[in-house]
This record gives sequence, C-alpha cells and structure tokens, in this order.
Amino acid sequence: MPSSTFSASETHWDYVVVGGGLAGTVLAHRLNKLDATSKILVIEAGPNANDREDIVWPNSTNLEGGEFDWRDTTAPQPHLDNRVLPFPQGKALGGGTVINNSGWIRGDKFDYDLWGAAVNDTRWSYDGLLPYMKKSEAFWSKTINKDQHGLCGANSIQSVISTNREFPLRQQLLDSWAELGINAVPDLDGNAGHPLGVADVQENRVQGRRQIASNTHPLDKVTVLVNTTVAKIVLETVDGSLTATGVELDSGIKIKSRQVVLSAGAIRSPQILLLSGIGPKEHLDELGISVALDQPQVGKNLAEHSLIPLAFRVRDPSAGYIIGPSNPLFANEQYGWGTPTDFLVSADVPKEGLRGAIAEDEGSVPDASHPLLAHPRTFLEHVLLYVGAPDGTLATLVTFVLLTTSRGDVKLRSTDVKTPPVINPNYLSTAVDRYVAREGVRRNIKLGGSDSTLLGREVFDGEVGAPGFSTTLTPESTDAEIDARVRASLATGYHPMGSLSMGKVVDSDLKVIGVNNLRVVDASVFPVVITGHLQVATYALAEQAAEIIHGKKK
Repeated sequence: MPSSTFSASETHWDYVVVGGGLAGTVLAHRLNKLDATSKILVIEAGPNANDREDIVWPNSTNLEGGEFDWRDTTAPQPHLDNRVLPFPQGKALGGGTVINNSGWIRGDKFDYDLWGAAVNDTRWSYDGLLPYMKKSEAFWSKTINKDQHGLCGANSIQSVISTNREFPLRQQLLDSWAELGINAVPDLDGNAGHPLGVADVQENRVQGRRQIASNTHPLDKVTVLVNTTVAKIVLETVDGSLTATGVELDSGIKIKSRQVVLSAGAIRSPQILLLSGIGPKEHLDELGISVALDQPQVGKNLAEHSLIPLAFRVRDPSAGYIIGPSNPLFANEQYGWGTPTDFLVSADVPKEGLRGAIAEDEGSVPDASHPLLAHPRTFLEHVLLYVGAPDGTLATLVTFVLLTTSRGDVKLRSTDVKTPPVINPNYLSTAVDRYVAREGVRRNIKLGGSDSTLLGREVFDGEVGAPGFSTTLTPESTDAEIDARVRASLATGYHPMGSLSMGKVVDSDLKVIGVNNLRVVDASVFPVVITGHLQVATYALAEQAAEIIHGKKK
C-alpha cells in the first residue's frame, strides 16, 4: 500500500478519512473489518504517538500544551472579562485519547433521547447507541448493571474499586453529599444511563496506562499518512449534483476517493468545509472563497462544557487525607493509576432560580413543560480532587458546567489551513449558564466550606481565595462575588461539539446535506449537548457510522 503523499495520489480510494483522531481511527478500523477489500486512506495532521511511553500516565508532562496538542486558544470571551483561554485538542493518531484524562463517562440517557428525537431517528437515541457503547468497552465487573455494559470491547474500564485505590475521605465524602441531599446511584455506576447522584469514577485505562484509540483499534490494515494536512475537499459537479471526489493537501497534491469522511473534530472539520467553499456565503465572501454551497449552519451551534476550580484549606494536613508526604498509603503504585478522586457527582439545579434565568434569556416565564424544567437534568458535575499543594495542605473542588445553553461558532481567520480558525465557545453568554455555574460553585462552597457537611465541619477550613480577590468565598457570598470569581477562573471543559450539527449540516446518515459522497463523523455532528465527557459518545458514533456507511444498517 502507498506510504507517501505522491503514491497515495496514484490510487483511487474507496474511503479517504480526514483526521485520524478517535472517531477517524475507529471508523477506518471498523470499515476495514466490515470489508477487508476496501481501499481506505486515513490522513492525520499530527504524528503517530502509539509507542510514546512518555504519554501513557496521568501525570505526563507532554499532554496539554505539548507536542500532541494543537495549542489553540479561544477568541476573547466577553462574558469572562475578555479573557483568552487555552483550548486543548489532540493532534496525533488517536486524537484526544493521546492527551485526555481518560474519563469514561457516558452522560445522561435523556440527552441521547433528545438527539434521536431532534433528528427523528431512533438510531441516535440512547437505546440506539447503547449496543455500540457496550461494544466499545470491557467493563471491570460482570455483575454490575450487566445489561448496560460490555465485557469484550477494546477499551478496558477501571474504577477506584477495581484498582484498589479508595482514598481516605471516601466515606466522609459520601456522607457529606448525602447531607446535601445527593445520594449514591445504584452500584455507584454512573454509566448506566441515569447518572444523577454520586458515582465511582471510571476510566479507560489498563492498570493506569492510557489507551490510545489507534492502539485499541489498530490501523495496520489501512493506509495512514501522518504529519499531513488536508487543505480542502475537492468538489465537482457530477450529473448536475455537487459531489466530493477527493481531497487536496496543503502541498497541492490531490487524492481521489469514492467517498470522503471528515473526522477532524468540532474545530477542524468545519474549518475544512469552509475552506472548501461550504458554509455561510457572507463569511466565505469576506475571505474571497468561491462559494460551492451556501450552508449557513457550518461552524455554528458550537457547544462546550466548562470547569471552575476552587481550592480548600485542609484543617490537619498530618491526617493524610490529601495526597502529600503525610500518608504512606499514596506511595502504593495504584494511587498513580488514575485521576486522584473517588467520585463523579452529577447534579441538577434548583428549578425556581432556573425558571428565572430561562425567562431572562427567552423573554417570558416558562411553564413546567419547558425541556430544562420538565425533567431532572444533569446540569453539573462535581469532583473532589485529592490534590492542591505538594504538602497536602490544599484540596480542589471542581464544578463542571455540562448542560450548557450558550452557543458559539468556528470561523476562518485565513484561507491558509495551517492558520488556526477563530474559536468562540461564547462561554456564559446565557443567563441559564451563569445561573448554573453560580449554583455549582455555591454547592461546592457548601460542601467544603460550611457546617452543613462533615467535610466542612471536620476536614476543610474554608476556601482559600484567588489572586486579585480580597475575600474568600463562603456560603454567605453574594451572587455578584461568586460571578466575579467564575469569570476570573472558568476554563475550557475540553469537550467541543455541535459545530456541524445533525439535522442542520448533516443528515442522520451523516451525509453533508447538499453534497454527494461527503460525510462527517466526529463530535461536531452532535445536535444536542451530551452531558458526559464525549469519549464514550464518540466511540459509539464511530462504531454505528461504520455500519451506516458500509450499508449494513439503514
């Protein structure tokens, strides 16, 4: 098989997959399994990191900001005091699985069911995607929610229990969440469709070692070009219809293909479509790009999670609750095998305050049937990280805003594909998101900095404050004080999605609407916000996409 751009250009491929990240890798691997005679080419802008030993552990120094990160930044964020945020994205075979934290978190069944309903196709509902979620994993227990989990997949799932690394505050934390009215989910399994409550953290690791998608789904039987950038899709009019006939590299070399699949992620997939002349006419005209298809929704509807960390002082560091020198327990190898936490806590928000925020955004007071009010929803995730300072004097409580209603966009900065696009997640642009962020932070303050919980009474001694702020946050802090801290500390949640939404840019068969022989398979197609960490959803998407593209599943 060809191994250079020149020899690749001499072959007429059945499939060219643009992007060898998680989605592209799984898709190409599975298409080859479905038909070993197909000629498949994967083109990845980054290197092959499959054998790099320096990235397999959680504490690697070569992840965010390293050589396998696009090192993108956001546009100035007007609702975050115009801050510019780092926006990490994986740039290597395996994509985000090379630099992520390996969290294995499906999210809420309700979100997937909204997806299926939004595109009128049950294949994209929770039950429609569940077989592929199960197919992707080798769950650590044969008895816990056995109807919800797979045992033979490529990704080994570990938990704090399966790796024997429960932390000393485990029971106190469970009790403290119960004091706030948040109880453990059945079997502490948050990956069974209904995550609201306290659940054990789950990760796709093997005794702590990272699982890169291009290792778990080998590409040895397909052709791969790494360190190679696709500049645009080659489009022609065939029998009166706009048709993708291949791709053009930034070197000018053209490669022909029967089908082209974009799997470059929620940022680069829209960038490539725009550079190909598929997008909003007014934006393409601004850059002098010939309009092949006026598609106003390309690059729009970008959704992204966010996180807000707070540090809390430990009353007695010598008790050894937090990772540091005081407790020899942490010298045991398994405590370096994953995220230093016991639980992920999924939570709703008070509905009365939410109703007011919705009214502010929508201009009228919603009734009880509003989709954000009618059902319990996973607005937030709370995580206590048993780290904060090398000497064990601080711990970190993180608020993740998951069910975001803010929408941003991806636009071109230049006609040069190697110039990063303008990325605008538009964080906290809605009153709902500002309310949810505030309530999440307030809940963490109550957990770790008040007499309402065992942690606040006996373990922690309040929030420690932040540079530029004269006061610490307490349960008595005003909305304005909390909002100011949120604006100053909110960071990316590492989960962009929706910029080529299904039902708007692609159909439910993942075909780009208005273009023959062109599909998109990555998180950019998610038409609703998934309140998980996207990895599971993307594996399931790619697995089902392979069957759809191959024609096995209608």
